[in-house]
Amino acid sequence: MKRLLYLFGVVTIFSACDAIETPPGETNVFIGVALPQTGTLHRSGQSIMNGIHLAIQEHGELENVNLSLILKDTRSTAAGAEVAFQKLAQTDHLAAILGPLSSTATQAVIPVIQEHQITSIGPTSAKAGLSVESTYLFRSSLTVDRLIPAGVRTAKSNLGFTNVATLHNSGDAFSISSHEHVTEELQSHNDITIAIATSYFRAPGTPLREADIAGELEKILSVEPPVDAIFLSGLPEDHLTILPAAHQMDNPAPFVIPLLSIAEVHAIHEAAPGAAEGAVTLHLWVSGSPNSMSQQFVRSYMNNFGNIPDDWTARGYVSMVLLTEAVRRSSVYDSDTIREALSGIQDFPTIFGRFSFDDDGDAVYDQIVAVVEGNDFITWPIVD
Repeated sequence: MKRLLYLFGVVTIFSACDAIETPPGETNVFIGVALPQTGTLHRSGQSIMNGIHLAIQEHGELENVNLSLILKDTRSTAAGAEVAFQKLAQTDHLAAILGPLSSTATQAVIPVIQEHQITSIGPTSAKAGLSVESTYLFRSSLTVDRLIPAGVRTAKSNLGFTNVATLHNSGDAFSISSHEHVTEELQSHNDITIAIATSYFRAPGTPLREADIAGELEKILSVEPPVDAIFLSGLPEDHLTILPAAHQMDNPAPFVIPLLSIAEVHAIHEAAPGAAEGAVTLHLWVSGSPNSMSQQFVRSYMNNFGNIPDDWTARGYVSMVLLTEAVRRSSVYDSDTIREALSGIQDFPTIFGRFSFDDDGDAVYDQIVAVVEGNDFITWPIVD
């Protein structure tokens, strides 16, 4: 039997009786969800939550178990994520925490995870090396060290660039890690020159204004000979400002962006039509995937929500599917048991394809590379 309870601190949207009563022979399994419900990343957080809702609806029917979600707002900052994890860690019988969203926030909560030995699965964190820091940390997104090498080769094969620029957010852990791996891969190609490498600083949770980035874009666009690709390592909020600003400056070079989401593409084109055209994403999933499970996921989401899911939704969906599978494989629903069950997930069918966790707790599956055409992603064959 399945009942899904949403608990906000000590307040429940159901009656108090519903929140605490458990039918005879059944067990409440509490899962914390620490995602941004406010702040600059709240739209991405909501998309992830939609995926979590659908995953529970489709995969949460567990024998003699009631999955109960306890939601905490990380407020789109690392400090907010740390507070959310500290509060969740005080919950009796907490099996795991799903979240947070960014790598910077994940880095901030690792000490909390270690202190309380609470299993956590991050749906979107992609900085290389974080999972090594805690045996309790798992991540269902591909990390940049897996995404970037084949992604750069595939983009190069299709775009033919030789003279490139790099641009990254020096105030964000994911962006720094992405930039380091992009630079390493570009430098391994003798026929590619990094004509200019520049950066900007945006503290997590603060907006990026066009004035904050105009000077760096002007430097890139003044390079001679002109660059024929711009590698951007930044967060969603950065994409929403930088691509329209570059478009307004008549930038002719395509952007290559690790984990550019279709949600951002739509928002960019709504604000500045055509500004994302030709941009390349090194990514995990597209709604047009031929994977039969993915096609069913898209149909189910459209039936429930009335629109096509974006890739943030897909990442929330997969992370919750993996967590419910770990609960399904467990007989005792404590953090250590859930950790062992997650560690044992190998070659598991998902909408991303066959999914495994490596020895560090990071995800392993096939990536995609896609280019923006119109308002959609068109995939390219991966160059290994």
